[in-house]
Amino acid sequence: MAFLLILLILLAGFVAARRGRRKLMRDIGLVTAYCRRQGWQQAPPDRDINARTLLLFQATGTTRLRVQAQYAGRYRGVSFQAAQVARPPRPGRVTAQWVSVVYLPRPVPGPRVQLAKRGLSSANFLSGRTTIDNGPFDATFHVVAEDEAFARSVLRPSLARALCGDARALDGVVALEHHHLFALRHGQLTPEKLRAMLDLLVDIGSSVDWQAAPAHRPS
Repeated sequence: MAFLLILLILLAGFVAARRGRRKLMRDIGLVTAYCRRQGWQQAPPDRDINARTLLLFQATGTTRLRVQAQYAGRYRGVSFQAAQVARPPRPGRVTAQWVSVVYLPRPVPGPRVQLAKRGLSSANFLSGRTTIDNGPFDATFHVVAEDEAFARSVLRPSLARALCGDARALDGVVALEHHHLFALRHGQLTPEKLRAMLDLLVDIGSSVDWQAAPAHRPS
């Protein structure tokens, strides 16, 4: 009897895994079809994605991530990459963890700035805190920066005010990495999520006066 019960449990797990796999491929297919309609391409997995940002490691606690789908194209005149990555199941976690990211080249390399809505679960991994001396923004966002003067210059009042009322910024995490701008949201990539993160990053990139930002002073 015990053997039969174990066999049934294993069979149920196998069936559930097959169904989950089919749904995953169906969802990825929807994003792929959307990208093709926009003239964007499915691209080889970015093997260096973990080296381009700290966000993925901070959000998942591991570099053992699988790039399940990768896309590349141009949007509003800017080249971009988008990916759906997965953290494999582990003991104590029987399901995968999905993370969606969009990133594009940073116009001028420089120090790292990360921001996420205060209280957002994914913001808990951001250690430390930088204030930009803007009351509404500081009350809304958790900011971590390598250079506080640079962060205050980038997050000037007009951009800070816009971000406070922007649902796209409030739903995920944004990072100005050394060479890229990143947006991260938990969950599988969807056409709506991809477009929202793209628009957010392009808007931020065009709102920053990169040449006027102060030079980074290493600590």
